[in-house]
Order: sequence, then C-alpha cells, then structure tokens
Amino acid sequence: MELFLAGLDHTTAPVEIRERLAFNAVDLPAALLQLTARHQGLPPLLAEATILSTCNRVEIYGLAADSSTTRQLVRFLSVFHHLPEEAFAHTLYFYTGQDVAQHLFATASGLHSLVLGEAQIQGQVRSAFEASQQVGANGPVLSQLFRQAITAGKRVRTETTVSQGAASVSQAGVELARERLGGLEGRSVLLVGSGEVSELAAQNLLANGANRLMVVNRTLEHARSLAERYNAEARSIDYLQEALSWADIVISSTAAPVTIIQRTHVEIAMRTKCIAGNPAPEMLLIDLAVPRDIASDVTVLPGAHVCTVDDLHQVVRRTIDQRSTAIAQAQVLVDHEVAAFLDWFHSQDAMPALASLRQHAEVLRNAELSRALRNLTSLSPDQQKVVDAFSRSLVNKLLHVPSIRVKDAAAHGDGPRYAAMLRELFDLEAA
Repeated sequence: MELFLAGLDHTTAPVEIRERLAFNAVDLPAALLQLTARHQGLPPLLAEATILSTCNRVEIYGLAADSSTTRQLVRFLSVFHHLPEEAFAHTLYFYTGQDVAQHLFATASGLHSLVLGEAQIQGQVRSAFEASQQVGANGPVLSQLFRQAITAGKRVRTETTVSQGAASVSQAGVELARERLGGLEGRSVLLVGSGEVSELAAQNLLANGANRLMVVNRTLEHARSLAERYNAEARSIDYLQEALSWADIVISSTAAPVTIIQRTHVEIAMRTKCIAGNPAPEMLLIDLAVPRDIASDVTVLPGAHVCTVDDLHQVVRRTIDQRSTAIAQAQVLVDHEVAAFLDWFHSQDAMPALASLRQHAEVLRNAELSRALRNLTSLSPDQQKVVDAFSRSLVNKLLHVPSIRVKDAAAHGDGPRYAAMLRELFDLEAA
C-alpha cells in the first residue's frame, strides 16, 4: 500500500470547477464510504480515505494498492458530482509516497493557501480528519499523517511569522475593498452569512475604519449573535433585497449550495440607489463562498463590481513577497515533521514481522516454561512466578536490540528486506 493524493486547488482550477467538485458536509460521509467500500467482493478503491474540501481546494488522501487508482479517482469524482471528466481532469494533481506528506503538511501550515499563512486551514484539516474518523474511513496511517500535519501547522504558526498580515481570506477581502474604494470610512457594509469568515471580516472591517455594518443570515438568531459582538444590525435573509439597496459593499460567505444574490437583486438595489439621489451608484460585491453566492451575470450590470476568491491573488502576491524569510523558516519545520512521519511510516514495514517474531518467541517460552515446571514439582507458587518472570525477561532482552535495529532499518526504507530476513531466519509465517 502507498500513500496517494488526488486533488485540485486555486492554482490549478478556477472557482467554476472547484465549486462543482466541492464536498459539502451532507455528502462527505457517503463519499468516504464509497471510496473505502468493497464492491462485489473486489477490494476498496482506497484502504483508508480522507477528503479535504474547502473553498480553495478539493483533495482526496488515501492508501492505494497501485497506480490504477489515478484513473479510478477521476472516474469517482465525475460520477459523484455528475460532471464530465473532460471538464476537470486537466486541473487535477496527483502525488504519491513522501510527496503526499510534504503537500499535506505544507497545506496545514498555510503555505499552499490562497492567502499565505491563513488560520482557517488548520481547522479545516482537523475537521477533514474527524469526519473520516466518524465514518471509519481512515486507519492508522492516515490518522498518523493528519495528526502530524496538524502538529506541523501549529509549529509554523507559533514558531514563525508566516501568519502575520493578511492571514485569512476574509482579511484579504477587506483589504481588497479598502484598496478599491480608497478607504472604508462612511461605507455601508453588508455581511451575508454569519459563520467564521463573516466574523473575521467584521473584525477586519472595524479595524479598517468601517462602522456601518449589517449582518443578513438565514437564521436570524445567528445574525443577531454576530451583530451584537460587532455593533452591527441583524436581519433575516428575507430582508436581503432591502439590505442590498442599503449597502455600498457586500461580503458574502454562506454555505448555500446555489447562488443567493441574483442579477435581479442587484438591479433593483441599483435602481433604489438612483431614486434615493445617487445618479451613478457603485456597489462592490466580494464573494468568498464556494460554491459562489453571487450569480456570475451580476458583473454585466453598470456600477456592480464582483470579486471572487480568485481575485485575491494580488493581495496574496504582495503578502508572499513580504514573507520570504518566514516561508523559508516554515519550510524547515515542515520538512522536519515530514521526516518524523516518514520514519514512523517506514517502520511499519517491519512491524508485522516483528509481531510474528514476538509471538513465535512467546509460544516457545510458554512451551519450555511448562516443561520446566513439570520437572520442578517442588517449587512453591511464588517460586514458579520467579521462573516465569525470568523467562519473560530473558526473551525481552534477547529481542530488544534486534527489534531496535530492524525498526531503524525500516525507518531508512529497508524494512521489507529486514522483515523478509526475519521470516526466513525464524521460519515465520508471512503476515
């Protein structure tokens, strides 16, 4: 079995493709079970599987039997999402072995994020791991891989400055709005959605001078909870049209499966602004959701400027240029954690053989101990315990150094050869 990764992200696929291939929370368990289920007696596509699906990436991690997995995963994505392979296959990347760990650890550290060092990705990696655990789709290898990736992310955030600056999509969106409009003072800002992205946006809006905020959400209680923390107004989604007519800036980040801000909404809002005395109204709409919240044809309306997560590259590029030293430091930490994981992973090659050796030794110990005790009938129960402890200690001491040496060899990629030698020397059954 080999570590395997198939995925796409903001560097390989536009938002139009990413939103079509994203796995929502409802569909994720079924997808994981499909990947790891046996079909008509055939082995599963992946022995273990975890799916990392965010606004900027869709990645399937797993343990694969052979290279045919590449073709099968493309087919899986196509069938599951009802999307022809030719529409997205060219945007996919594939990694195996060490490159999988390298990619995931860097991702969990924010080094592959649209906004360098963003904080949300570590929580998203953890959530992906927990979702896989809940349905029993991962196992010892992916569990170790994701735990160590989360550790790598924590180290990068606490031991380097890579997360300083525009460290979230929300923050980059606010910075983009400030640049486009020359400042946020006096602007009316509408937040559509009340999740973590909206909360981060609210924090950054206030920090950049905006003081007229409104939160619109499907659940009014959630909108009120966020609004109270940031001195904003709260409305239900039924108030969306009126809210758009009020807003100069719209930042939308819901988890809706379809667009919720249509062209007609913005047309009516612009007409309302004209009637209110603004002959040439302007509205900046920043769509941070995947799938998108704002219909693509809104861009044809005069005065309506729509930005998606893909439009944040300019902000991101500046951030990267400012953090070259921190990136190098982060990469050193990532490499260290990858090496630690690979040591563990390669050591697993020899574990079945070592387990067989210990089981074989225990069988022999018990047999010889029984024979000895039958001949030593005068021993008291306490004396018999001493003999038993002596036999255990002797076996453990004899196996200790060989076990360490075999694990060491496995950590350097020589596990299969040493495992074969153990089986040959001690006539162990293959495991």
